[in-house]
Amino acid sequence: MKIRSKVFFLLIACSSLLSPVFTNAQTKDSSLIGQIDLIDVTRHALKLKEIVQSDTVKELPLYVSVLPALGYAIQNGFTAVIISNISFYVGKKRNNNISTISAIAEYTQFNQFLVPINVNIWSAGNKWNFSGDWRYYNYSAFNYGLGGKTPASNGMLVYYDYLRFYQLALRRISNNFLGGIGYNLDYHYVIHEKDPASQPNNDFKKYGSGSQSVSSGISFNLLYDSRKNSNTPLAGEYYANVVYRPNFTFMGSDQNWQALLLDFRTYIAFPAKSKNTLCFWNYNAFTLAGNPPYFDLPSVGWDAYTNAARQFRQGRYAGKNLLYLETEYRFGISKNGLFNAAVFANVQSVSEWPSNRFKYFIPGIGCGLRTKLNKRSNLNLLVSYGIAADGSQGFFFNLGEVF
Repeated sequence: MKIRSKVFFLLIACSSLLSPVFTNAQTKDSSLIGQIDLIDVTRHALKLKEIVQSDTVKELPLYVSVLPALGYAIQNGFTAVIISNISFYVGKKRNNNISTISAIAEYTQFNQFLVPINVNIWSAGNKWNFSGDWRYYNYSAFNYGLGGKTPASNGMLVYYDYLRFYQLALRRISNNFLGGIGYNLDYHYVIHEKDPASQPNNDFKKYGSGSQSVSSGISFNLLYDSRKNSNTPLAGEYYANVVYRPNFTFMGSDQNWQALLLDFRTYIAFPAKSKNTLCFWNYNAFTLAGNPPYFDLPSVGWDAYTNAARQFRQGRYAGKNLLYLETEYRFGISKNGLFNAAVFANVQSVSEWPSNRFKYFIPGIGCGLRTKLNKRSNLNLLVSYGIAADGSQGFFFNLGEVF
């Protein structure tokens, strides 16, 4: 889960002090011999002894990581953030994918308040998967219009409150392959522009947007997921998610409209048999029928973990359809696993309005440092910098891999 910012600085010392308090007592794991994380660094600095779990709880390890931070973002000003990740197993570790709960509480200089929560729970034996994307935003964001050629000077500040409730239940069909159904709600309210007279004929008004909007519907989902640990996927693992979402007025939606989401991820060892990983991510969102409310249109940075198009402001480009492709190369720096790095390149395009044709493709590149926050849940603390061909640029911070 990412924080997008122009400048971002972390209270690593503070977070390291909290880590031993909020992280469960540790189990012994032979695969971790010689590996260290920020918890070990803190423990060594404070001369604290490692606590080993009793045999009665070794089969159900629970790893909790909490990170407080301060930052500065162009559209948010100074921000205070608490980011947390809970990773655990429902059932024996060797037979189960890891389950995760990630949450952020962020308060900004401009009185914005954001609480996104992502849940990914695997039942014993991976028979069921329950996932949720729940958010509350008291928010303001710049709106630039529709299409891939909107200039930065078009930025218009819009205020709104936002509730998102996505809840899915998937049942295993065969090994790593699941299918199921979900409910999706997007509710934007108290929508208003800061200075409506400054751009009387912008796309926000032309497309049509009132003081609130509701999208409510079901989703049909097919998932292939061979990742044992979504915090840090390994080489040889794959992820594919297909979501068809029809929204209905009889379920409370402002209008009937349909969407399709395609999300594919691949992880390859490069060089072969090394721990370095070449990763590919293809994320596409299409409007199949109808007209989604303005703030429910596909746009950069509004995926489930707000990780796509990391060098752009959230919502910088929007349209009825979105294409996105990213590749990242992850490699180790220190043999003890504490420090790692990554380089990435991506390209994105949104369809023009009202033609709905793809015309502009905007590439970007970047690099980042990854520090092991919790070696037992294989959770990295990520700080990266990216720049795009249109001049967009910025640092971002992430707890866990971007994809």
